Amino acid sequence: MASASAVLAMLLLFLPWMVNAIDVDVNSTESVKKAASIVAHDMVRYYKGNESGQIPGLLPKPYYWWEAGAMFGALISYRFYTGDSTYDAITMQAMQFQIGPFGDYMPPEQTSSMGNDDQAFWGMAALAAAETNFPNPPNPKDPSWLALAQAVFNEQVGRWDTRSCNGGIHWQVPEINAGYNLKNTISNGCLFNIAARLARYTGDDHYAEWAVKIWDWLARIGLIDESFHVFDNAEAMKLNCTELDRNRWTYNAGTLLMGASTMFNYTNGDALWRNRTAGLLSTITTDFFPTDIMREGCEDIGTCNVDQRSFKAYLSRWMAVTTQMAPFTFTKIHSLLQSSAKAAAAQCTGGASGTTCGIKWRTDGKWDGTDGVGQSMSALEVLLGTLVKETRPPVTSNTGGNSASNPTAGHNSSDAQTQTYIPPATRGSKIGAWFLTAVIVVMAVWTTWFLISNSWEEKTTAVPSKEKMKEKEPMVLDLKGKRSSQLVGGDSSSRKSVAVLPPISNEETTMPKDVEKGEAIQGKVQ
Repeated sequence: MASASAVLAMLLLFLPWMVNAIDVDVNSTESVKKAASIVAHDMVRYYKGNESGQIPGLLPKPYYWWEAGAMFGALISYRFYTGDSTYDAITMQAMQFQIGPFGDYMPPEQTSSMGNDDQAFWGMAALAAAETNFPNPPNPKDPSWLALAQAVFNEQVGRWDTRSCNGGIHWQVPEINAGYNLKNTISNGCLFNIAARLARYTGDDHYAEWAVKIWDWLARIGLIDESFHVFDNAEAMKLNCTELDRNRWTYNAGTLLMGASTMFNYTNGDALWRNRTAGLLSTITTDFFPTDIMREGCEDIGTCNVDQRSFKAYLSRWMAVTTQMAPFTFTKIHSLLQSSAKAAAAQCTGGASGTTCGIKWRTDGKWDGTDGVGQSMSALEVLLGTLVKETRPPVTSNTGGNSASNPTAGHNSSDAQTQTYIPPATRGSKIGAWFLTAVIVVMAVWTTWFLISNSWEEKTTAVPSKEKMKEKEPMVLDLKGKRSSQLVGGDSSSRKSVAVLPPISNEETTMPKDVEKGEAIQGKVQ
């Protein structure tokens, strides 16, 4: 029988879980804010960029640059919904440090591996800062939050490539990157999201026109089907987007829902955008809320990677704002967010703190043993989403927004051209290229040998001595007036019939006095 001390030790071991588990009443604003504060704290503990010797804005491995931008977007949401400014300083520092030399979220350290979606997540964080009146950058010479989002938009529409699939932007920015051959939904969907929101904030139809163009392209190639299912990507370089990767992810559907509902709002309730918003919400409910609790498909088979563990955060974020852009969605969305938030908080019982969140929420309050930025961010955003009825809608330039506009922001954005498409090489062109390369190499080797070898030179080409150079040898012509190859000298039999002309004296080479410099002699040139 176990001793009393052993039992007590076991109880103490599990006491942190029993004491610190997050208990939330989703109908209580203060309860939700308290729970969100705990989760936000747990999320930020992964970030070291504000520490001495670290780089502001970067998360440690295994997290990629884009997810750091998404995390600061979550902290901007956290401030907006709760009023807690605890993380303003690190957010400001990171968002400013990563803008790059052209104010476009293309820092040189990241450009070699840059994806259009990577840049977009930082751009959307900046746009959220403008929409929620997050404090403006302290230096008025620095780009505004709105200008940063405009720079991302301008550069990405400059990458619109009509040579394959008749439109769309590629997943990757550098052509040499793996994945450049794909045109994916998240890259184009985030551009659609940004375009719609810029149209609403600025009132400029230019952005709305691009939003329509991007949606139409996604629908035309089938990444949005007739039932509003949203698929992941299409191969562009070889298959011209004729085959699709039909995997469905929460964030792909979420970014389109955000854009469509914003267009509904911008167009004052246009029936077309209402239908699209409602259609997306219907399929999102079916695909990702099978028991009214949000799930990612990879959860069921345990294959979610680091990136995918954060996807539910973005669907939660964009569903919440959708209720403000398209109020007819509120009842359905708010119910789904509440049930998901309650389940998410219940399973945040892991780690030494007893509040670490996992990825699976349909576990009856049991932590799944995973932890990370993505898991914490997802739980945070779904909790914040339940507070949407307590907050004002995103501002615009006409409703209190104070972020300065710069429609030409970005690197070479004023004359941005659509990206040049280089088709893949055919087998014949590859053979031709190899043959041409071989010919060039052979010619280069022969030329090098020719220049360094003296085997082709005759001994008579030796440089004469100074004494011989002073002597003027007679010119030897044959009887037809052509120069003879024979030298003067030797016996008459060797010379045969030649005419020897005396050297021309200096006097004979004097220009006639009647011909001045620069004048042509008439009759010489016909």
